[in-house]
Amino acid sequence: MSSEETAQFPKEYEETRERVLEILKKGKPQEAYSILLTILDYPMEIEDDLVFKDALMLFEKIARKISGQELGDLVRNVVNNIDDIQALFDLSYELYEESQHGLAATLLNRANRIEPQDAHIIPEFVSNLEELMMNGEARRILLEAKDLLEDSELCRYLLAYNSLMTGNLKEPFEIVKTLQDVEDEDLKAIVESFEGILNRVSRLKQVRPLDSKDLRGWHAVLNGSLLLHCSPFGEDAMNGRYAYISDSYALCREGIERVGEVIKEAGIKIPCIYSLENRSSKILALATSKLLGIPLKQWNGDSEPGLIVVYDIEEIDSEDTIIQIADHRPGQVLWVHASCWTYPFPFSPDITTFLYQMKTTPWDGSMKYDNEAKNVRCTDPDESPVEIIARNIINAVKDKDHLDDLEDVLSIVNGLKDLKDEPSMLGIFKSHERRNRQRIGSPVPSNRFL
Repeated sequence: MSSEETAQFPKEYEETRERVLEILKKGKPQEAYSILLTILDYPMEIEDDLVFKDALMLFEKIARKISGQELGDLVRNVVNNIDDIQALFDLSYELYEESQHGLAATLLNRANRIEPQDAHIIPEFVSNLEELMMNGEARRILLEAKDLLEDSELCRYLLAYNSLMTGNLKEPFEIVKTLQDVEDEDLKAIVESFEGILNRVSRLKQVRPLDSKDLRGWHAVLNGSLLLHCSPFGEDAMNGRYAYISDSYALCREGIERVGEVIKEAGIKIPCIYSLENRSSKILALATSKLLGIPLKQWNGDSEPGLIVVYDIEEIDSEDTIIQIADHRPGQVLWVHASCWTYPFPFSPDITTFLYQMKTTPWDGSMKYDNEAKNVRCTDPDESPVEIIARNIINAVKDKDHLDDLEDVLSIVNGLKDLKDEPSMLGIFKSHERRNRQRIGSPVPSNRFL
């Protein structure tokens, strides 16, 4: 008999273990992994080394089935060396690349306990906590590493950033003063970008609360991006974001009208509307052209001014197009109607209509609530020509729950209009360089599906 078969485990873990093994036998490794995460996901902490090692052995079996030999071998290396911080780091690094941030954080937490204040472990640990939107926890970990903060400019930057992400409007300004003589070119660029964020904070905190409810203000601060629409539902739970939304023609029209108002308030001249190749963007671009009375042009990597209309950047399947719209160009504005906030795209649009975790388009088949029948009904996809669907947007009327808060959007445009250095400017005013990284989360919390 193997040692894992003869070991005596705590009852709760034994039950979980048996379920994982049973489901693995049924050929469902992904389901087995979901169950195992109830043991291994951060902030779960396994004090019993025997349990920790056995749980990793289960994970190895799962990893080999889902991801293959490379990941399986990294797990096996930890199983054989559960207190080796390099083995823990190597596995956590690969898990970060696979977006398995909770498990990666658990491994790095162990490594941090074994060898506190390690200059490689702490930044990687914090990076995973950021992806989990656990910025308060990241700040705590950094503050505990006092000696490392003295020596590491990177860790001081991470402390400043995560402090800001908890809504602290004082500490980041004090920390960034210690980062004025950074020599590492990559970190220097990151600090300059962060100083741009702080400049937006300085301006907006004069006219906005920038508190745990100010989603639109923080979206502008962190991303240099304008958020046109905040959810009117679940104010205390969602604070303006959507967990799930069945998008409507009325919301598409609201987005178009508000883009027009933003462009006018900003004093930007838009000579054409650029239409991308994917169907949803074509529909929205055509409706935008008609409603705003601006000529429509097919996007072809153009460098000329215009409004680039994208329904959802996640739906673009052309790598060339993604590369082309990643950079600011003089007179070009990127509007993305729907943006995912739980897995944000690597760069931020200049304007987005709403933030979602899960969504369907108005022309996709979806589940919709029928107010008259008082039940949920399933709708079929609308395969009508682009022109007909665009007309549905043009003819849409406002939803009864529409928030009349356009002035709130325009206040951000006016509050940041006169910032002249590129790192500080709103995206709509920028003319060169890569678009801002789109941050995950903010000091404004929202419920989400796990």
